Amino acid sequence: MTKRSKNAETEKLDYNNIEKVIALLESDKPITKKSACEILCIAYNTTRLDKIIEKHKEKKARDKELRSQKRGKPAQQGEIQYVISSYLEGSSLEHISDSIYRSSAFVKGILDTYNVPVRSRASDYNRPELIPDGAVRPTFHIGEKVWSARYNAMAEIYGVLAHPQEQVYRIWLKGEGFWAYQPASELASLEHLKELGVTL
Repeated sequence: MTKRSKNAETEKLDYNNIEKVIALLESDKPITKKSACEILCIAYNTTRLDKIIEKHKEKKARDKELRSQKRGKPAQQGEIQYVISSYLEGSSLEHISDSIYRSSAFVKGILDTYNVPVRSRASDYNRPELIPDGAVRPTFHIGEKVWSARYNAMAEIYGVLAHPQEQVYRIWLKGEGFWAYQPASELASLEHLKELGVTL
C-alpha cells in the first residue's frame, strides 16, 4: 500500500502541473527545486520531487509507446465494449482515451458509429440532446434500460401512460435516483448496444 503524504489533498500533482514544473526546471532560466515544490504544493523535498518527475516521465514514455503500437489499428471488440459502457457510466472522453491509449477522436468515432446517445456537457432540462437515428424507437418495454436525453442519464422503464400523440413512460433515473415521466422521443434505446456485448 502506498503511503500518502499528510498534505496529499492539497498537493497539485496532476499531469499538466507536473509538465509545467518540468518545463520550468528545464528552461534556459530554470526555477529552483524549492519553487518547483511550491508549484506542486508539496513539502520541500528534492528526493521526492525527483521521484515525482521521474515517474511522470516514465509514464509519459510508456503511454507514448502504447499509443504508437495501437495507432492505425482498428478497434477491437473489447475496446468497443469498454468505450461504450464507460461513457454511459459517466467517464469522460479524455479518461477513456487515456485508459485505452487511443485518441479522443478514436473514442468519439466508436460512439458515433454505434449510435451511442451523446451526454451533454451542460445538461439542459429544457433542451435535451437529439437521439441518434440508430437509437430512436417509437415504443419501449417494461424493464428496458434506456438513455434519458432530458436528464442526461441512464434509466429503466417501469410503466407506460396512454397519450394521444406518443407513448409516455415512467422511468427510474439510475444515476439521479428519482422517478420521472418522459415521452418516447426523449428516450434512446440501448438494445442495439447489448447485442455488441455491452454491459448496461
